[in-house]
Amino acid sequence: MSPLLSARAPVSVSLRLLGACAVTALLAVVVAFGAGSTNRPTAAVPAALAVGCVCAALVGHLLYATARTISDSRLLWMSAGVTVAFAGLVLDVLGQPSIFHTGGPVEQGPDASAARYLIWHFALLAAGILAVAGVRARPRELLAFGAAGLALLLYASVASAPFGDLASSTDGYHAGVRTAVAIIAVGQLAVAAAWWRTAHGAPTWAEVCVIALTVLSGFDALSYLFATQPYENAWWASLTLRAGQFAVPAVGLVLGFISVADRLRDIQQELAAGIELERERALREEEMSRLDRDRRREAEQRIGRLIDGDGLDIALQPIVDLDSRRVVGAEALARFQDDGEPLATEETFLDAQALGLGVELELAVIELALRSQARLPEGLYLALNVSPALLARPELEEIVERGDHGDRSLVVELTEHQAVEDYAQLAGTLDRLRAHGVRVAIDDVGSGFASFRHVTRVNPEILKLDRSLVCGIDEDPVRQSLAAAIVAFARDVDAIVVSEGIESGDELSCLMGLAVGCGQGFYLGRPGLGPVEPRVPELTPG
Repeated sequence: MSPLLSARAPVSVSLRLLGACAVTALLAVVVAFGAGSTNRPTAAVPAALAVGCVCAALVGHLLYATARTISDSRLLWMSAGVTVAFAGLVLDVLGQPSIFHTGGPVEQGPDASAARYLIWHFALLAAGILAVAGVRARPRELLAFGAAGLALLLYASVASAPFGDLASSTDGYHAGVRTAVAIIAVGQLAVAAAWWRTAHGAPTWAEVCVIALTVLSGFDALSYLFATQPYENAWWASLTLRAGQFAVPAVGLVLGFISVADRLRDIQQELAAGIELERERALREEEMSRLDRDRRREAEQRIGRLIDGDGLDIALQPIVDLDSRRVVGAEALARFQDDGEPLATEETFLDAQALGLGVELELAVIELALRSQARLPEGLYLALNVSPALLARPELEEIVERGDHGDRSLVVELTEHQAVEDYAQLAGTLDRLRAHGVRVAIDDVGSGFASFRHVTRVNPEILKLDRSLVCGIDEDPVRQSLAAAIVAFARDVDAIVVSEGIESGDELSCLMGLAVGCGQGFYLGRPGLGPVEPRVPELTPG
């Protein structure tokens, strides 16, 4: 069972489930007025209760499975409460006169029926209170809770008046029942508010479903409170809500897992696209190797001019602390031109690599970036993209040892576009750079297997979430779950997480909710050829 229901629910999901609650409540009102006062059971009663049974069983199982996966005691309590409610609904079905006309296995009297209603509703309320109170759900307590609820339900199924005179066919429900139902209604709505407040207005997918369940359970109790007696007016609204309070969250939970499957398929497609990109790179290298002498010389001259600085510029993109909006650093990004025409950065590096000039072009970019650091305010770090091939050579160490960067703090970002052939040698190089105050970042974390291998082998100080992981993260529980796992890992190893490619307020808000510390992207600041401002303008998260 996937733990992804612990991820923050997309706003659209929350709105849809709240809308479903409103529609269910409206339907209950329509049913109440439409059914009127039949004063007798009909086939609609066991049908509605059967829907409630099926959906309650599904909700209880999904909550239990999710709770076990993510170790959430709150969901275990709710699963126990829903299980007791499921048992109550089953017994109500077996106690319907429209099914067993001459008596059946369960007591059919109004007192017994009202008692069963109170028992499973109080069990659901008690589970919600224990959940929001943070009481630990240990197996012994869960077993005792479930056993007590089931024992009371069984007693109310064989006794004609298990709790005394609760209702009559002429006077309706007595004051004690109405008082108990009022407590249930107020309590369930209070539990729903507590869940929402605990989630700080941004509930997880499972929490949204629990909130929907408790809200509709509260409406169910309110309808029961205003019912004069069974099978009349508001009682039909209560019956509708008894099914709806489990049907709505069941649909929400099922949609959650369907969404997870869809997102996993999307990630699979992204991985396939990454493999295709690697294949294209290999084909490009092969194509460059097969060029005729004149075309190869022309390509080498073009790369040579860039290495000499002709057509090479450095754009600086600010890296921002998401809480304070203060700029803490900037990433140096190469910009290439040839005869005034812009060249694609990625393809240019690939061409240089295929021609055996990749490291030389990287060094040219780094040297120009260091000469451009005056555009960066004091106290901000400069991030440089480096490949494993460059780190395998001594030039970068020599640049750092010469102190070309002055007092500027440097970060080297290790990309995953090339395989690391010798991690021991790489670790030695990075240790020597660290001795000069250089920090190490892993670029493109979350985009493929190589970045995770880098993370486990080089012990970086900074993890940079890839744009493919950040894009649409506010609407994607899979991406949220993966980002949350990376943040938790970074916290354990005392590393900083920087999110790349933030392009909207909703993405920013989601990343802040996941405790991502820093970020960069068009929403925070575009790469520029001018100076970097020490702060970004005040932004509004989505």
